[in-house]
Amino acid sequence: MVIIGYISALAAALCWALSSLLAISPVRTLGAIPFNALRMTSVALLLSLWLLLSQRWHWPEPDVLWTLMASGFIGIFLGDTLLFVSMRILGPRLAGLLFACNAPISFALGLWLLGESYYWLNLLGVGATTVGVFFAIASRTKTGGHQWEQSMGHVGLGLMAGLGAALCQSLGTLIVFDTLRAGQDPVFATLIRVAVAVVFLLLSLLVRGMSGTVLPYRVLSSTMVGQTILSGLLGMAVGMSLLLYAVKLAPLGTVAILSATTPVMVLPALWLTTRRRPSAAAFVSAIVVFLGTAMIFIAA
Repeated sequence: MVIIGYISALAAALCWALSSLLAISPVRTLGAIPFNALRMTSVALLLSLWLLLSQRWHWPEPDVLWTLMASGFIGIFLGDTLLFVSMRILGPRLAGLLFACNAPISFALGLWLLGESYYWLNLLGVGATTVGVFFAIASRTKTGGHQWEQSMGHVGLGLMAGLGAALCQSLGTLIVFDTLRAGQDPVFATLIRVAVAVVFLLLSLLVRGMSGTVLPYRVLSSTMVGQTILSGLLGMAVGMSLLLYAVKLAPLGTVAILSATTPVMVLPALWLTTRRRPSAAAFVSAIVVFLGTAMIFIAA
């Protein structure tokens, strides 16, 4: 079952890679909060429909519900919003690098607070995967004037938002860890967390200084709506549910490392999209991540 958890974490990383490419244009047009409000609302509706049709709608106990709500506020409302603030300013490459910091943060929290233990080969694989993830982003060649590589706004704010997103993601996952291990349905847990985020995002739209109200929606196009909904479907409805399922089956730290391979997985997609081949160093880093992942699987 641990192996299935690792596979789920890798699948979540792939979903997030595709989701980030779909999100960059809408988030830069609408802004972080208006984009995320539309994205999360669509995700909540899709998840609700799925749970009703599959007859898996079962409310948890009050204490579990409060735990999921706290996790949703920190991990999704704060974490996702900060991530999109960073992405809007820095672009997907640098935002991905900063968000990858959630891996070592979660790994350290797993060791410190949860008392998780690992084999030496497992630890070596975790180290190799972490190094590969950061090297993949840092070593990519500059893509010239491509809009995804250009900064928009205060770079310092983008850096702080990216690191804040990583911390919130780690804390949000840690909060819900025991609840998932106790048998909570990951899909319903995702719905509760997303619903909490939707409430606070919609309230944030009323604060002019935070998001510019609902005025950005005037420029919405059908293409932008489709990209936003598909980004939410892949990133939250599928990706986050896979992550919670992985946390339910495998150690938190290792799951965080595997799910942080998104920047590596996005390289071929960026190549196809920008028509610019990543550097040789980026491909070397992908091999390092593959070897690290292999060591994690062997240790399992």
